[in-house]
Amino acid sequence: MIRNLVLLIAVIVTLTACQKEGAKISSRVTDLSSIKYPELKFTLPKPERVVLKNGMVLHFYENHELPIVDIEAMVRVGSAWEPEGKSGLANLMGNVWRSGSTKAIAPEKFDERLEFIGAGIETNVDKKSGTISLSVLKKDLDEGLSLFADLIKNPSFNKKRFAVAKRSMIEGIKRENDDPQKIAARELDKVLFARHKYGSPPTLKSVNALSRADVKQFYYDHVGPESFIVGISGDFDSSEMTARFETLFADFKPAKEKISGFPKTPTDIEGGVFIVNKNRPQTVIRAGHFGISRRNNDYYAVRVMNYMLGGGGFSSRLMKQIRSTKGLAYSVWSYYSGGYEGRGVFLMGGETKAESTHEFLSEAITIMKDIIENGVTKDELAQAKEAIANRFVHAFEKDFKIVSQYTWLEYFDMPEGYLESFRGRIGAVTLSDIKRVAAKYLHPENLVIIAVGDAKKMGEKMDEFGTTKEIKLSE
Repeated sequence: MIRNLVLLIAVIVTLTACQKEGAKISSRVTDLSSIKYPELKFTLPKPERVVLKNGMVLHFYENHELPIVDIEAMVRVGSAWEPEGKSGLANLMGNVWRSGSTKAIAPEKFDERLEFIGAGIETNVDKKSGTISLSVLKKDLDEGLSLFADLIKNPSFNKKRFAVAKRSMIEGIKRENDDPQKIAARELDKVLFARHKYGSPPTLKSVNALSRADVKQFYYDHVGPESFIVGISGDFDSSEMTARFETLFADFKPAKEKISGFPKTPTDIEGGVFIVNKNRPQTVIRAGHFGISRRNNDYYAVRVMNYMLGGGGFSSRLMKQIRSTKGLAYSVWSYYSGGYEGRGVFLMGGETKAESTHEFLSEAITIMKDIIENGVTKDELAQAKEAIANRFVHAFEKDFKIVSQYTWLEYFDMPEGYLESFRGRIGAVTLSDIKRVAAKYLHPENLVIIAVGDAKKMGEKMDEFGTTKEIKLSE
């Protein structure tokens, strides 16, 4: 009994002391944003760059902590260079490149050999580039590289695997119109990039017409050693890896038609509202206009401005007002991509009840106009700059990410010193810069707006945002 009483008194004394200490801490820290952290020190890692005799470019970053080698190559090929009427060809090629194996090895055998050594090879082709990657243990590097090189030099695009990939692509297109997110993204591209390759998505007609011969010709016409910028990271010796690549790719023939540059993107477009009438309780919204090149000196201020507008998650104005204050959406965001070959795009999106579509858009446009007219606060600016600078550092936290930054840099021919100067140029953005670039590069009065939902429930006031048109979906 006495022992229990003593224990009870001890607990009470301890809790009282904790409460007092907590009160002291609470009195010292009333605002978490006032906590100051030491400046993040960061030295930009720099891979070694080598050009092979055949023109293939290699970027090396050695790290011997783990016995693994990762290789990822960017390949100058993509849907931007598809022949007229062949939409979907590049994507189909990317899908069957890996699954279709090589001329000398049956697909099933190729899969077995990779599985036996626990390695992985992946391929993909999108609008502006293709990729092929290898991840393999150091002890199995010779076997992994042999399969990797064979797949690059001698892809077979196996007949059966081609049929499977084509059928899968057709089924995917058929299901697209059941997904309002995909509808909105696709239709926005079609309006923004009308009469351009980026605005010509695969259709049932175009994919049904594609043949295995089309895929093989597209590959061998455009893919050669000069098409590759390769990033290699992990446990290897750079000089030995160079020798391996020289030997493995000595007989790799140049492409028949070298790709140089990207198709020019449109420079301007008239805004408007495009409604896809779907019987559903919510409206998916995508809105956008053309943006700015990453080579433009204003890109850094635009990047910071967009973070405060809608790129910064819960700290952004769109999220605070439209979700937290108004309760109009679970998620709302904006994205300002810096174009590599042209102006890039500004995008804004979210999902709301069909009846609140007009209010959602009104609030979003009001927020855009407020930043244009009144700018942002000092605290908002400081938080945005710090967040972007820290995200940049995290882009280099893994070895393969380090080399991928440099392969990307070279692939898109970015200016010398782009990475080295990035944090400094973000840090130099001022309040007046934000107001200036918002006025110059945000165009709330000229948005292309895609709304996928119940047109009747959206109401008749949608034409306040521009000329309203209905988009009829093809079956």
